[in-house]
Amino acid sequence: MGTSGLASLVALPLIGIGLDRFGRRRFFIVGALGMSAAALGFLLVQSIGPALFGLRIVQGVSFAAAFTASTTMAAELAPPARRAQALGVFGLSTLLTHAIAPGLGEEIVHRRGFPTLFVLAATCALVAPLLLAGVRTGGARHASGAPEPWGVSRPQWIVLATMTLAGMGFGAVMTFIPTYVRSHDLGRVAFFYVAYGTTAIGTRLVGAGISDSLGRRATIVPALLAFTLSIAALGGVGSATTLAVAGAFFGAAQGISYPTLHALLVDLTPPAHLGRSQALFNGSFNLGVMGSAFLFGPIADQLGHRAMFLGASALPLLGAALLYRAGPDDAPARARLQEVPPEAP
Repeated sequence: MGTSGLASLVALPLIGIGLDRFGRRRFFIVGALGMSAAALGFLLVQSIGPALFGLRIVQGVSFAAAFTASTTMAAELAPPARRAQALGVFGLSTLLTHAIAPGLGEEIVHRRGFPTLFVLAATCALVAPLLLAGVRTGGARHASGAPEPWGVSRPQWIVLATMTLAGMGFGAVMTFIPTYVRSHDLGRVAFFYVAYGTTAIGTRLVGAGISDSLGRRATIVPALLAFTLSIAALGGVGSATTLAVAGAFFGAAQGISYPTLHALLVDLTPPAHLGRSQALFNGSFNLGVMGSAFLFGPIADQLGHRAMFLGASALPLLGAALLYRAGPDDAPARARLQEVPPEAP
């Protein structure tokens, strides 16, 4: 399972360059076709071996291409004055997928077996590009010549580092909450996931656009502080009820912090380099999530889950401090937004 995530991380830099050079739609189509082919390829695999790992690599690279392309299109099409709100709503696609797909897939396997699951997964991947028909996207600005030179600026590095730290806190919770619930007899883990998913979706619909009016840094620092407290609170839950409350708090904080950081990076990125910045953004978050398992697994084994959650809460706190002390000012972003002419009625 880890092979896919590792493959996507390795491929993301090249995917980002390709998105800006050859276009978003093309990469989305190639990624979707790759995911469909990999899903059908599992029909031929009967044992754990090289073929299984190869297909997971194809899945990882293909998903990274399609997901980064769609994220870039969303950032590109979002109205500048409502960028955080638009990106928050776009993020519902990921939340809903995580909420629906595992249970649906489990039921399909139970009733019809894995072959049916693989065929249906391949079909979904083939249908996805058809939904983009008629959507005008950017990219391919330099297909006929050398791409414009681009380097990551100091403010962008700070946003990416903050995203990595937040991703590590998020990954620690999502990776270890099932074993925590079972080992401390806190009821069903579904209590946490339902509360988390409900509030994450709600805040993305209602509160994700707060930074469009208040400013990015003025929103993200309090949101990361809330994120810190929500992770630390998990170490103190003692019942299914408090577990659900902590999950709701965690979902609300994550539902605001993620799209706000996303919008801040887009504010700092020239349009011609949007694909590369989105690849770095997704990569930094995935790196944090993946790294959290290696960092916090031994801590949970040696000191217990409660101490592990307390330690994990320090990382988004560090990100908040970094962004507060050295992060980009909101003034340039607000100035750019004021330059955008109003939409025609």
